[in-house]
Amino acid sequence: MSFENTRIYRILSSMDAVTLNRFSKFIHSPYFNKNQKITSLFDITHNDLKKGNAVKSKETLWTMVGFADGYKDIKFRKLCNDLVALYEEFLTVEQLLDDEMLKSNLLINGIKQNDSQILIEKHISKSNNIFDRIPDKSSDFYLQKYLNEKTLQNLKTNYEKKEDIKKYINEDINQELATQLDAFYVIEKLRHAIDIITWSKQYKIEYELDLSETLRLIDKSGSLNQIPAIRIYYLIYKILTIEDSQELYFELRNLAEDHIYMFPKAEQAEIFDALFSYCIKWVNIGIEKFLEEYLDLQEWGIKEDFVLKRGILSPTSFRNYVVIGLRLNEIERVENYINNNLYLLDDFRQDNALNFNMARVSWYKKNFDDVLLYLNQVNYDDIWYNINSRYYLLAAYYELQEYDVLESAMDSFLAFLRREKSIDTKRKKNQILFVNSLKKLLRYQNDKVKLSKFKLEIQEQEGLINKSWLLEKIEELL
Repeated sequence: MSFENTRIYRILSSMDAVTLNRFSKFIHSPYFNKNQKITSLFDITHNDLKKGNAVKSKETLWTMVGFADGYKDIKFRKLCNDLVALYEEFLTVEQLLDDEMLKSNLLINGIKQNDSQILIEKHISKSNNIFDRIPDKSSDFYLQKYLNEKTLQNLKTNYEKKEDIKKYINEDINQELATQLDAFYVIEKLRHAIDIITWSKQYKIEYELDLSETLRLIDKSGSLNQIPAIRIYYLIYKILTIEDSQELYFELRNLAEDHIYMFPKAEQAEIFDALFSYCIKWVNIGIEKFLEEYLDLQEWGIKEDFVLKRGILSPTSFRNYVVIGLRLNEIERVENYINNNLYLLDDFRQDNALNFNMARVSWYKKNFDDVLLYLNQVNYDDIWYNINSRYYLLAAYYELQEYDVLESAMDSFLAFLRREKSIDTKRKKNQILFVNSLKKLLRYQNDKVKLSKFKLEIQEQEGLINKSWLLEKIEELL
């Protein structure tokens, strides 16, 4: 196996420049790493990646890092594994540095274990301030807050506890600790239940779920129900398990808008996905108010980076916004969306996305010459764009009364459909049905009797693509 295929090379080559530089500082710290050969291996690889140099062979690296004897693969693999282990330790330290609550609790525990009395008073006050200003109020907050309060109490001497016993009873500290534990438990139980329900629906498997104790705790404790994280996850659970839950959805949407920034980024995405999935369900059914809701949600999701995966917007989400926006006749809004968000797509998708979706916009504006202009710039190597562009192309030729070109284009499309193996049989059948229906429309243009029968035939067809447009064209001829 070449060095290029080793785990450490794949890790280093996938890291961005900023992270690589931080890792470099970590590697060069004698506290974390005293092995000069590991440092050399990293430095050589880091330098090659920065300069775009060819990957060196393992034998060359063996010599460059300072081994004097002949190449030994087992020894070199161990060196690579040691560098991987340091990278894992680096990830751990990075996570710790980003987690103020955990860092504070570990520090308090360290003070306790080392009996550093001189630091106790300072960090009791400091840790309280940290928890007060932390915006994160997810389940981890309540767990870390509980651990923090418990450790702080244990830091007091027995004498101090006796002196302050009335104060503790009056301030209900023990009840507060219990509430924090309950909050952590309830949030995590609800999150676990939501995962199970989502998976069972996705993979169509039966799963018995007993949330009775969790729901009893929520109902019993008024204070738990006031915690936004609990209410949000409770509402997600409800909209997943109750059929008609539109009112609960909009309550969840309002709560999320006010409180979603209290959660870590990963949980923000979870909450948004629950809203988005619910909205799409009703969009697919055709409930009008959820069409507008879909547009609002996707705009919010892009703005706050909820729908992006590593900064990239999926082409499906991009297309769906355009389709729904045009269905609502929000033409200007859709044009702004295309122009403002095209850059969020992968570079190689942008040209097709722009041309195809602007062809759609032009179609709704009835600018059929522009439809052809945009479609002629679509790359038909992509099977999805190939098929879907042809519908608009054929319809545009019809609208422009370019009947000779239309006949040729229809025959070309039918030939393509018959030889294309990647299209499933049902979809191919529906596409052929559309083309043949358009051919009949051309033949029956001057025969109102046949057109009337044809109209009934179209109305009864299931799965016919562009059915409403065909019926509209028939009506114009009758």
